Amino acid sequence: MLFAATNAIYFGCIFAAAVLGQFLYEQLPYLGELGGVGEFFLGFDWPLIILSIFLFNLVLSSFVFVTLPGLVFFPLSVVALVVRAVFWGVMLNQLPTPLFLAVFPTLILEGEAYVFAGVAGVDLGLSWLKPVLAYKDENLSRSDAFKKALKECLQVYVLVAMFLLVAAIVETYLIAHF
Repeated sequence: MLFAATNAIYFGCIFAAAVLGQFLYEQLPYLGELGGVGEFFLGFDWPLIILSIFLFNLVLSSFVFVTLPGLVFFPLSVVALVVRAVFWGVMLNQLPTPLFLAVFPTLILEGEAYVFAGVAGVDLGLSWLKPVLAYKDENLSRSDAFKKALKECLQVYVLVAMFLLVAAIVETYLIAHF
């Protein structure tokens, strides 16, 4: 249920920010097409670019900015997701349709990874703050609940890593072709 609600919040906020951005920022000048970016990267090592994008998204974007805030106080992971979604929505608002369609797979793949990371952050935060909310059927101490949540978080991060690796490959492909 938490996963479904987090998905709805994240992708709903992207949509809402994109729609509201259309009304609020209609007067902003379009920044132009991003064509030619791939030409800059022609001489680069593509596996290294994929690895760089993957590690940046995994370590900073997922773990540091989404999961860790939830460890401190569980709602902060959802707040971090909402902020990220608003930024995505505002950026997507200005894209022409062909470029939006090109970016869409990356948006979905990275978005799902961030939702999983957010759910892991909420679970970690609840486990030490209020174990009864995280594990209703079990009577666990805070430390036992946290250890269990940490194990679950590691399992969730396997999914996060898989989504982000595929997203990095797709993003690198887009960089090469746009």
